[in-house]
Amino acid sequence: MSGAPKTGYRLSSATVQGAPAGRHKGQDMIRQELRWVLLGAVLGLTVALVPSCTKKCGPDTCAGGCCNAKSECVTAASVTACGTNGATCSTCNDGDECTAGVCTTPVVVVDGGEDAGVVDAGPPPCAKDDDCRYLHAGYVCDLTSAKCIPGNGCTVDSECQSADPNDPCYYLGNPQCRCDHNDAPDSGIFNYSGTCRRRLGPCEECTDDTQCGSDPIIFGPPEHVGAGVCKALPGDTTGTKYCLYQLVGQCPCGTVDDGTSHCRPQSNSCSQVGCNTDTQCPSGAVCTVNNPDAGAGSCGGLCVPRCRWDFGTKALVAPGCPPTYTCWVDSHNLDPTSPYYGSGRCKPPCDTNADCQYPADPFGGPNLKCAGEQLTGGGTSARRCRANGDCMDNAECPERPNDQPYLGYCDRGSFACMADCRLGADPVTGMPYKDCRSPYACAADGGAHICRLQTCVEQGGASIACVRGQYCCGEDKNNDGMADPCPAASALGPEGCYDAPRPPFCTECMNSDDCKNVQLPSYLTGAGACANGSKSPSCSPLPMLCVYAGDRGMAQGINVCAPSTWNDNTQDAIGRTRSSRGCPAGYQVTFFRPQFTQGGDDYCTSDADCDQGTDAGRCAPDPTARLQDGGYRKACLCTAGTGTSQCPNVDGGIYSECHTGVAGQPTFCVQSVACVPPAGNVYQPSGSPQYGCGL
Repeated sequence: MSGAPKTGYRLSSATVQGAPAGRHKGQDMIRQELRWVLLGAVLGLTVALVPSCTKKCGPDTCAGGCCNAKSECVTAASVTACGTNGATCSTCNDGDECTAGVCTTPVVVVDGGEDAGVVDAGPPPCAKDDDCRYLHAGYVCDLTSAKCIPGNGCTVDSECQSADPNDPCYYLGNPQCRCDHNDAPDSGIFNYSGTCRRRLGPCEECTDDTQCGSDPIIFGPPEHVGAGVCKALPGDTTGTKYCLYQLVGQCPCGTVDDGTSHCRPQSNSCSQVGCNTDTQCPSGAVCTVNNPDAGAGSCGGLCVPRCRWDFGTKALVAPGCPPTYTCWVDSHNLDPTSPYYGSGRCKPPCDTNADCQYPADPFGGPNLKCAGEQLTGGGTSARRCRANGDCMDNAECPERPNDQPYLGYCDRGSFACMADCRLGADPVTGMPYKDCRSPYACAADGGAHICRLQTCVEQGGASIACVRGQYCCGEDKNNDGMADPCPAASALGPEGCYDAPRPPFCTECMNSDDCKNVQLPSYLTGAGACANGSKSPSCSPLPMLCVYAGDRGMAQGINVCAPSTWNDNTQDAIGRTRSSRGCPAGYQVTFFRPQFTQGGDDYCTSDADCDQGTDAGRCAPDPTARLQDGGYRKACLCTAGTGTSQCPNVDGGIYSECHTGVAGQPTFCVQSVACVPPAGNVYQPSGSPQYGCGL
């Protein structure tokens, strides 16, 4: 009976059917049976009370959130339930964030300049389940990929004990799992309050006993390795606490009874714990020996920090190695897919290649050689065991000329500098390979890989790839899911950028009526014309306006037509709003309020101005329109999501609609949203480097 889990242990999905009969205590069985009776009663009452015809989750019932697989409205956006406006909830990719209901990829910073070819991968790979707590979504660490993945929910420690020997939470395994109440996965009707996570190992930093697995029944003898406590080591005044496991039989290698029947490091330091294998060391540390067959209680080596040479800074990564020691790379850490690629352990300098390839050395091998590293300011470091080839990192490869699209890279499998490029993502960082200079990207060409110039669409659109006053051919400006019309190929740049059409841009006007009937280029007529009759390249239904283009030096300037874009601040995957996609690169998206005053600071004087065509108009200070004296302009206000119902509208005269925003929140009425050129730019010559209108 000792091989079966205690009653209340949570069985993995692989072992629910045909699981071994459980050993139980009467109180545990009563608690479990009562839980299921209560759950059945709740479910039965719920079914009885739910109307037979409920309205399905969708835009009408879930405007502020997304609909999950159970047709429930989820308003608390997370990386596991991301969406808005009643759309189906989606799960963001690893490393992405859910911002305003949209999965977005955080900005990646390139270190040392574009030519260095070294990319900051952001947060390091996870090494234990607690590394994923910051996501607050019930994630745990997949130790194979070193990435955070969804975990199992729980309410008590006993629900995290699996009967499957292959489960990380196997109840007879080490370290076993505890119920971490820091966060919980979305669990539907079960309403879990925590996540099953592996408890921290001996000498891992902690803040409370539960992280160490403190329940003596679940983690203690006779079947288990011992419950844990979180406590400071004697004489340690830093406030740091560590997990110490219960004394069961005798303390493991390098540890002794601390006087409370818990095993502490004999050295009284968790940075100097005895060991025989790496698995006996805390995360981020390795054992100086590899004696897996050593007897119980033996202590062949010490746990020391894992070391690694940073080829970008040309120095050891902190905490480094003791004085006169170097970082010898482990032979098995030269696997190009390993998250520990290039790391090893501190040893005295080597003399010859034979030191690195000694057959009896468990960490050596023929893929190592004895050599120094280049130091900042010149010279080489003390010799160490490193990859037996020309390079281990892109920084060791020669810089390519700036006029070439290839950056070059180090092939971590062959340790050779290469001149082509790689497809896909780096298995260590999870980030796309950066072997080509922007705006080039690696592409397959027959049997080879080449750096190909990306189109402006591939680069992210006009605002990223094009110069001021240009659109991007192939970009969807009206959000109908299709590429918009473009001029002839002869008018396109190599990446697909083209000058905004003239007219309607760069066209003088006296008033907005002059902009209504401008003659568009041929590619925007006929089959290329907007179906709604709009003259704006974005096909926005809002009116085109005549705006002041700024002073011409010290003289009075002119007015020009400002084509309209969309009253929609919804962001795409790279953070661009729909309104900005409708404007040429470098043009300002400007929201124009309906104005009923001639001169002065305010747009309206009373509710009567805003009541035209509606009985809900309201003229009040607009918090988004600040004056120089700190006050606010008065404008027609409305509630986001109400369309035209609260804004002034008169057939043949005034048109306005409520500014886009969070539904239900106060905002202002807009007459139009227009693409306005930078002040004075229309007087600059067209083409490089001013990219003006030449007016």
